[in-house]
Amino acid sequence: MAARGRSPRLCHIGTSSMSLRLQVAIISVLAAGLAGGWWWFAERQDAARSEVAITTTGPATLVLVEALDLAENRVTVRAIGTGEAIKSAAIYPSVAGEVVQVAFAAEQRVQKGDLLVQLDDKHQKLAVRLEQVAVKEAERQLERLQRLAPTGAASRARLETAGADLESARLRLDQARAALADRSVYAPFSGVIGLSEVDPGDRVTRDSFIATLDDRSGILVDFNVPEDYAGRIRTGDSVTVRAWTAPEGAVDGTVTATGSRIDPRTRTLRVRALIPNADDAIRPGTSFEVELPFTGDRYPRVREVAVLWSRDGPYLWRVAGGRAEKVFVTMVSRNRGFVLVDGALQAGDLIVVEGVQGLRAGQEVDPAPFEAGPVASPPAAGGRDRS
Repeated sequence: MAARGRSPRLCHIGTSSMSLRLQVAIISVLAAGLAGGWWWFAERQDAARSEVAITTTGPATLVLVEALDLAENRVTVRAIGTGEAIKSAAIYPSVAGEVVQVAFAAEQRVQKGDLLVQLDDKHQKLAVRLEQVAVKEAERQLERLQRLAPTGAASRARLETAGADLESARLRLDQARAALADRSVYAPFSGVIGLSEVDPGDRVTRDSFIATLDDRSGILVDFNVPEDYAGRIRTGDSVTVRAWTAPEGAVDGTVTATGSRIDPRTRTLRVRALIPNADDAIRPGTSFEVELPFTGDRYPRVREVAVLWSRDGPYLWRVAGGRAEKVFVTMVSRNRGFVLVDGALQAGDLIVVEGVQGLRAGQEVDPAPFEAGPVASPPAAGGRDRS
C-alpha cells in the first residue's frame, strides 16, 4: 500500500522536469529568431542607406576626376621561337673519289657556282676526249654520205644509220661531261660556308658530309601560338623578336607563312616569320622571344586606382549632375596602370580617380581635374600577355 502511494508523486516530478526543458528550448528559439531578425533589419538598413541618395547641409566632397576615353584592346601573344637561315644546305659529293682540292675556308662567303671541293678527275677528262673524237668521226661519216646520197652512191638506209651513230656519239659525250662535272662540288646558292669535314687526300663517298652552306641575309623564326589566335594571324602581320643572347636588341619582322592545321597535342598553330639580318649578327639556331600583337574592340579606359571592389564585383564612381554614381563594370585587361573595362559608360564621362574612399551613391561632390604625374601616359591600349 505504501509503495502505491508514492508513485503519483514521482510522475509529477518527471512531468515538471520535462516542462522546464521545453520552456528553455522555446526561449532559445525565440531568442535566436529575435537576433536573426535584428541582424537582417540592420543589414537592410545599411543597404538602403548605401543606395538611397542623401542630402547634406555641409560642403560637397572634393574629388579629382578624369574624362573617360576609349582605347583598343591590344593583346600581345608571347612565344619562344627558333631561327634558321633563309636557305640552308648540307653539302655532299655526287660521286665517290679522292679529294685533291678544298677551295673554301670556314665562315667564308661564297657565291652561287663557286668551286668548293675538287675530286680526282683524270679518267673522266680522258673519257670526254675520247667521246669528242667519236663525235667528230661520226660527223665526218655523215657529211660524206650526205654528199654521196644525191648521186646514188650511198643508200638512204646508210645515211639514216650514220645520223643515228652521230646522235649516239653526242649522247655519250654528254654523259662523259656529266661524269666530269660530278668530280667538282659547287655552291648551290650564295651564302656562308661552315666548317670543312674533308681534307685533300681523303677518299669520299656519296655519303661523306663536306660542310653546311647558309644564306643568312635573313632569318626565318618558327614559333607556336595558342589555338585561340589561329584565326587572327595573317601573312604580312608584324612581329617583334628578341634574341635570348641579346634581349635588349628588338628586331621587327613579318609573318611569311602559317601551318595548315592545329597540332592536336599542343593545341597550337605553327607560324613562321622573316627578320632581316643585313649585318649578319644572328646565327641560324638562335632562340628568340617572339611578340605578336593583336588589336581587338574598343573599350573605356580608366586608371587602375579608380577601380573599387565589392561583393557584387568591380565598380567605378562617375560624377553626373554634381553627384556620385556607382557604375559596375567588367574587367577586360590591364596595362601599365590603366584598365580597360566594359560597362554602362560613354566617352567623356567624368570618372573619380582620387577621393573614391567613403563615397556613397547620390552624394554631392565637387569635381576637380586630375593632374597626371610625371610618368608618361601609357599607350592607347591595354595589353594582356599570353605565353
